[in-house]
Amino acid sequence: MANEPDNPQDTAPKRRRAQDWRLLRRYWPFVRPELSWLWLGLLAVPVMSVGGLVQPWLIKEAIDGPITSELQGRGYAGPWTISLIAAVFLTAVIAEYGFRGLQLYALQRAGYASLTRLRRGVFAHVLRQSAKFFDKRATGSLLSRTTNDVEALGEVLTFGIVGIVGDIVDILAIFAAMVILDVELTGLTLLVAPAIVLLVNFFRRQLRKHSTEIRRSMAEASGAFQEALAGAKVVQLHGRRAITVSEYKALNYKYLKAYQLSNWYDASLYAVMDGVASLSIALLIWFAGGRAVQGAVTVGLLVAFIQYIQRVFVPIRELSGKVATIERAMAALERIVGLLDIDESLPQGSHAPTTVAGAIGFANVDFSYDGKTPVLRGVTLQVPAGKVLALVGPTGSGKTTVAKLLTRAYAGPTGAIQLDNVAVEQWDLQALRRSIGVVQQDVVLFAGTLGENVDLGRGLSAQVLRTALEDACLGDVLARVGGLDAPVGEGGASLSAGERQLLSIARILAANPAVVVLDEATASIDTLTEQRVQAAIERVLVGRTALVVAHRLSTVRRADQIAVLRQGEVVECGDHDTLLAAGGLYAQLVAAADRQGAIV
Repeated sequence: MANEPDNPQDTAPKRRRAQDWRLLRRYWPFVRPELSWLWLGLLAVPVMSVGGLVQPWLIKEAIDGPITSELQGRGYAGPWTISLIAAVFLTAVIAEYGFRGLQLYALQRAGYASLTRLRRGVFAHVLRQSAKFFDKRATGSLLSRTTNDVEALGEVLTFGIVGIVGDIVDILAIFAAMVILDVELTGLTLLVAPAIVLLVNFFRRQLRKHSTEIRRSMAEASGAFQEALAGAKVVQLHGRRAITVSEYKALNYKYLKAYQLSNWYDASLYAVMDGVASLSIALLIWFAGGRAVQGAVTVGLLVAFIQYIQRVFVPIRELSGKVATIERAMAALERIVGLLDIDESLPQGSHAPTTVAGAIGFANVDFSYDGKTPVLRGVTLQVPAGKVLALVGPTGSGKTTVAKLLTRAYAGPTGAIQLDNVAVEQWDLQALRRSIGVVQQDVVLFAGTLGENVDLGRGLSAQVLRTALEDACLGDVLARVGGLDAPVGEGGASLSAGERQLLSIARILAANPAVVVLDEATASIDTLTEQRVQAAIERVLVGRTALVVAHRLSTVRRADQIAVLRQGEVVECGDHDTLLAAGGLYAQLVAAADRQGAIV
């Protein structure tokens, strides 16, 4: 407690600045490849500043020189003629705006290239995570990080940090020119500086707070929207449309309120800065006007100072606007870095054999999803290469969990899980999953062609894909939809549930893995379709080791070995006839299956 500051708020700005620099350092690797474009944007700054700086001075020279001389009826013998001043003025304008355009192009190119790199990095990072990562996070929130937050971050480079450097250079250069022209008038102009500092600091804090809330509420709304779209049929069938719309409306109002407050502070900052600029010009006219009458200040000098004040408040106003932009971007970057800092990916080994026999072993395996409630307790199983093991048991007994641990969807089990006598943790993760094909009850299809949904980016030949579809009893579907290049629609909308299940089997046949996991592959299809699926499964099982999570009796009977689970424990193990004769839990499940057609 002795080390605590007397006032925690005193250290808050320092902590915030330190955190901002840490965030920017995390962003830098994505920006570094565009360093040449950033340098080009920076090098354009001094040319822009000089081009803008000389214009009021040229106006002063024109008024105090040839124009005043002509008005007073005396000749002008100075070096700056009206024609020369006009030519130099035009050159300065062209230089200022030409290099401003070059700077904007360079910064936008660097900014959007780094955004692309960051978006790819976030996407790749998310895809590396384990299933546990996705269990705890809404898809819409993750989507918001890779779209809205990344887009907001782009403003940091496109209109932010380098732009601030340019604004600071402009401000310093203009004040330096004003000091050279008249120190006293410059000091009068600086009277409003403390007010500017206080105002910008106040609005910056408010904008950071509301920008963070904007990002948070946007993620919540995106998550709700994605969830509603994914479950649109359920929403409609259960008459929940009005409630869902109302909930989404409330989330949008939360986002709208945060955005309105942020815009109010942003707009107020611009308005206040314009007011301070007008006040500064009024003070200048009041003070310098009298001196001009006395001859202490020339008309050209007064006009030049008014021009400089108008010019100096442009970068000050832009600087304050860029501060608002950076506050929004830093809030977004904070969320992105927070996501990148979460790493729940699975550590992996280097074992990647060219051939896999497919022997599976579980030895005294315990597992819990939340670290508290055990799902598996002391599970021990042995499946020789080429053999079929069926897992049966009541709902929630841990059957699917066994299959997930074999493919390393989750980390953290105790005991040993092996493939070909090598612990799955020692396998290269891609090699492990190439060796194990999984057919799930809920089939995920992508909005591509039929061939792409079977190939899944493996680069297989068209003949291999056609053979896989025909062996999966989808030859009629292949002919009906018009071949491998026919679109299947998002989620496989053009296919029936049974056809989608058969397509997932075709994926396995095309990939030809050594081990197959069938996770209740016939659970939700009709009897006629089940016969087609069973025929396809028979082809899948030939010559492969199989782990079958099933509740259809027809699937279980042909297994070489059956393991019966209850509350995460293997309570019985043997073939169908042996377990039936034992009269235990399996016999009870079979008796129930005779009445219901399913083990559970």
